[in-house]
Amino acid sequence: MTLIINNFQRSICMIQLKTIIILLFLSCITGMGMAQSRYAFVNMDYILEHIPDYAKAKQELDEYSRKLQADIDALYAEITEMRDKYNSERVFLTPTMREQREKAIAEKENKARVLQQNYFGPNGELFLKREELIKPIQDEVLDVIRDVAKEGNFGVVIDISADNSVIYYDPKLDKSKNVLRKLGYSTAEKSEE
Repeated sequence: MTLIINNFQRSICMIQLKTIIILLFLSCITGMGMAQSRYAFVNMDYILEHIPDYAKAKQELDEYSRKLQADIDALYAEITEMRDKYNSERVFLTPTMREQREKAIAEKENKARVLQQNYFGPNGELFLKREELIKPIQDEVLDVIRDVAKEGNFGVVIDISADNSVIYYDPKLDKSKNVLRKLGYSTAEKSEE
């Protein structure tokens, strides 16, 4: 019995050793392939802030968001008013009237939650408006980034504005200005107004 267990343990160790060797081999191959890839960096924030249409679209989206939030705030103000009125008159109300008022408040709260979800949820009106205004501009920028990557033979393009894990990069590898020029926008620094 001990011999069977020892053989079993030995075969498990051999399988683990083979797995480790295969993984080391694959990581070496992958490492060599990655070392041959060329990298470039872009700063999407920098690119987008130099596109006037993006600034207009963002402003319009912000205004739309404030309008939607004002609708929600107005509804919650009504709920607060209803609740305050109910609490001040509660002692004078019959049980049936109390129940009706509580039901009306609960319905209004539910309506506010549904409206908030319809406005700001994952597929809400604000998301759809963003898709309408911002996404076409971002798609155009991404298409140009792909073109710059293909022309420069870059295997990887990293957005330095979105990923805080980039600790250092050579500014010569930043292709943001190339992208802006291909889009037809100036790369001159914006003046602080």
